[in-house]
Amino acid sequence: MKPEFDIDHTSFAVQDAMGWARRLRRELGAVPVCGEVLAEFRYLLLYVGTADAGGRLELLEPVGAGFLSRFLSARGEGPHHLTFTVPDLATAVRQVRSLGLTVVGESYDHPAWREAFVLPDAVHRTVIQLAQSDKAYPDPRELVESSVRDPSAMPDVAGATEPLWWTPLWDTAVEVSPASLGPTHLGSGDPALSRRLFEDVLGAQVSERDGSMEYTWPSGSIRVHGGGAPGITGITGISLYGGPAEGVAIGSCRLAGK
Repeated sequence: MKPEFDIDHTSFAVQDAMGWARRLRRELGAVPVCGEVLAEFRYLLLYVGTADAGGRLELLEPVGAGFLSRFLSARGEGPHHLTFTVPDLATAVRQVRSLGLTVVGESYDHPAWREAFVLPDAVHRTVIQLAQSDKAYPDPRELVESSVRDPSAMPDVAGATEPLWWTPLWDTAVEVSPASLGPTHLGSGDPALSRRLFEDVLGAQVSERDGSMEYTWPSGSIRVHGGGAPGITGITGISLYGGPAEGVAIGSCRLAGK
């Protein structure tokens, strides 16, 4: 598959990834996509949606001391980062830096998952991960209609192990009709810079929705809210279509009808 600009997932730091995954499966119908174990953390990528609409959500759980354990100690469970895929990581990094943003952690040696990170700042107050991969996830129809997963065909992280650690999740029964993830809501202290980043550098299609800007890619969207007042920057929620009336809160971020 030819690489393209896309939103990959919204990521959450949690203490118990399997516990959260079981809840999201029971209450939202989430299905696992892939997951691996690294020295400091393990992750599980979930798809929440139907064959026609939905989005991916990642759960990060610490397995050793490091950035994630420090994050949870300081801030508790909640949103950790946004990830976008690009066709050429080096070009994207160069363009991001031209906006005055700080990029760290560049890694180009593993074709299945090249990555770099835009540090949190006063504009978005969240980590933005940029990635390039020569592999792809199954399409939504395959994800919801089959439990077969081939880790070798999907993006994977250099040095990771245990690509099927999460398979006990299939034992958790879905108790509802599947819900679908909609836009991730992101507060911005500089909407003009946000537009330059998400449209000009990361290739989104743009539309205006109720005073906010919606940036859309093949696998999902984000809705950027301007203003910059204290407390409104960062990831503030994810729209949810279906599921429990009160939604599901992971720390400060609620997955709920918007």
